[in-house]
Amino acid sequence: MAEQQKDPMWKPGDLDPLQPVTIVLDSAKQIASGESKFGEWNLWAVSVEKAKVREREGNKLVEDYTGKAVVFPSEKLHEQFLVHTGGTKEGVKVEITLVPKKNTRGSLYTSYESKLLEEGQTPAGNILDSHSKFMGDFSKFVENKIVNGTEEDFINFGKSDTYKIPAESLTKLWKVYNEK
Repeated sequence: MAEQQKDPMWKPGDLDPLQPVTIVLDSAKQIASGESKFGEWNLWAVSVEKAKVREREGNKLVEDYTGKAVVFPSEKLHEQFLVHTGGTKEGVKVEITLVPKKNTRGSLYTSYESKLLEEGQTPAGNILDSHSKFMGDFSKFVENKIVNGTEEDFINFGKSDTYKIPAESLTKLWKVYNEK
């Protein structure tokens, strides 16, 4: 049996203050999540270029690493990742910056700012089969000029008795539909 490779860990806390680093979110959502004595955690798969990472065994710092890595982002950074991927896009390129801030008592704390650099793509496997069928049907109706192809048409078509897709899902699907 082949030994499983353990990707190194990219830790946002190892960033130099105000020095942005570019990473690629390889997955649309966290690849694992759970709870520990420190609270809820989320594990993300990322790709880094010339970044500081830590080996999983021994925690040794490796400079200028390029390749696949994993990260346990803070809760707020995790939320920013989800905003950038929309929960469906993979290969989203973001810039992460460690920003020191002061609280009301004057003590420093760490926050992270992320900036979207490149939209990723939504693989077909990240969408339910029924939603894929709906988007395919909608495309055909637009091609045949049965509907105009507006967001309103898309949502009304999806809410119909044929598909019965909730409005919240349709809003997300509209974004995916427009990626193509």
